[in-house]
Amino acid sequence: MSIDSDDEDITGLSDIFVVSDAVEDYKYTFADDLTLTIKGQELQNQNIQPTTGLLPWPAASILGHYIAFNRKQFVDKTVLELGTGVGVCGLAVSKFARTTVMSDGEQSTFEQLELNIDNNKHLYMTRPTVVHLGWGNNSTLDTIKQSYGGNHFDIIIGSDLVYFDASIEPLFYTVNQLLSGEPGSSFYLSFLDRKNHLPTVERVSTHYKFNMTSVPISTFTKDTTVSTMAKMFIFTRQ
Repeated sequence: MSIDSDDEDITGLSDIFVVSDAVEDYKYTFADDLTLTIKGQELQNQNIQPTTGLLPWPAASILGHYIAFNRKQFVDKTVLELGTGVGVCGLAVSKFARTTVMSDGEQSTFEQLELNIDNNKHLYMTRPTVVHLGWGNNSTLDTIKQSYGGNHFDIIIGSDLVYFDASIEPLFYTVNQLLSGEPGSSFYLSFLDRKNHLPTVERVSTHYKFNMTSVPISTFTKDTTVSTMAKMFIFTRQ
């Protein structure tokens, strides 16, 4: 299900492949007792995909397993998800968190996201909120800070947010603006390291004064389908 970003851009593919915006069911089970079903698009081709925001990206499963296995870390917390897409991780954490805010920069996905939230009511006591949030210093960040306050969230989560090096700085800028400064506040990030993004992640997170801790995948899931490129990190303030 992963996309290889090394592929060169190919023009004219829409003349060869039928591009479909249809959605299908994806079922997830984390730690045996956390189950959810979402609707999302099937991966077709990165050059002609109707929208990547409706894809159930592979690193979402990694973070979902982590959340379910380490659920005590999320109990009664105020959680923000960045790049929520179809909502797999936000829905998983909503089972334990006091408040869950699911954000994305691509508003075209919100209709399907809201339906996925409605279809998983068995998970949450308080319905997650969906908000528009782009990364970096922009008006959407200002709106979130006005609504919730700066450095408001106990925990920020995200999966498959690292795809291009250029996105890493605005990502951590946003985390730095919204993550609480209280002890224990953390940013949980899972991704597939497709093009050796780790040096940039380490440099930028250090610039924003975060400690970066790698979590071995095998410590929280026995899923044998996990990609060898899979990474899981926790960032805490220095």
